[in-house]
Amino acid sequence: MSFFKKNDNNPEMNLDGNNVAISSIIGKGMKFTGNVNFTGKLRLDGSIEGNVKGDHLVMGETGSITGDVDIETFICQGGVQGNIKASNLNVVKGCRIDGNVEAVNLLVEGGASLNGEVKVETSDLRLVKGGVPAKEEEEAIAQSAN
Repeated sequence: MSFFKKNDNNPEMNLDGNNVAISSIIGKGMKFTGNVNFTGKLRLDGSIEGNVKGDHLVMGETGSITGDVDIETFICQGGVQGNIKASNLNVVKGCRIDGNVEAVNLLVEGGASLNGEVKVETSDLRLVKGGVPAKEEEEAIAQSAN
């Protein structure tokens, strides 16, 4: 009997982690000391003191990590004290990261705190100002580049 189904037939469906079932949970009030390596999707509402490496990590508001994180997809609502390397990183309102961040795709919501150096590995990185039409924004960026 299986509670979780892994879809190996279409790996592209799992790039953002939305179509991946949660396979492990570290609940609120639980504390894990040591390095954590996992496959699949981990929900973290407790705390980890150690390095974390895996596929998809969803950290709730009460979740915390003290250590480095090397992850494919990371949705962070809690706190991280350490460096993060991720392909897809979503820093949600209320999240606090104290450490350097290296990501391919990075989204930081207003109300989140990111203290450290940020390196985004994409040529499509642009500053998007609220209320500015896309054409005017592209012209402003082109002018500032000259």
